[in-house]
Amino acid sequence: MTKKFICIFTLFICVLNMTYAGAADMTRKERLVAFYDAFGKGDVEKLDKIIVEDWVTHDPNPGQLTGRSGFKQFIPLVHESISDLNWKIEEMIEEGNTIVVRSTFSGTHTGPLLGVEGTGKQFVAKAIDVHHFNDDGMVFETYHLEDWIAFLAQVGAIGH
Repeated sequence: MTKKFICIFTLFICVLNMTYAGAADMTRKERLVAFYDAFGKGDVEKLDKIIVEDWVTHDPNPGQLTGRSGFKQFIPLVHESISDLNWKIEEMIEEGNTIVVRSTFSGTHTGPLLGVEGTGKQFVAKAIDVHHFNDDGMVFETYHLEDWIAFLAQVGAIGH
C-alpha cells in the first residue's frame, strides 16, 4: 500500500468515527430538538434514544397511556386529528439536569380532537414543557402545559 492510500484511509476512518460519536453523544438540547421533531413528524422510533422506557409525563393528554410506549401510541392519534403538524422550539433554558422549553405548535384540525370534530381550520398554540434528564442524558420526567383553549377558540369550538 502506498503512504497516500494509508493517509486517505486513516482520514476516512477518523471522519467516520467522529460522525458516529456525534450521533451517540447528543447534548440534552439536541435530544429535545429531536424529541419535538419526532413528535411533529410522527417518527416515534426516534423516541427510544431520547426518553426512558418508564418515562413519566405529568398530566398526560386524554387517551395517552403511561411510559414511552404509551407516548409512542399517542402520537399517531394526534396526527390523525391534526394534519401538517409542526412543532417549533422558541426557547430552551437549561439549569442542572432540567431544560424548560417554550414552543409553538400548529397545524390544520382535520379529525376529532378534544371532543370537536375536524373543522379544517388552521391553528397556532403555545406550550411550555419542563424536562428532567438522568445521568445518561435521557429524559425521565416531563411536566407539560399546552394552550388548548387557544386551539379550541381558533377552530371555532368556543368563542373568545
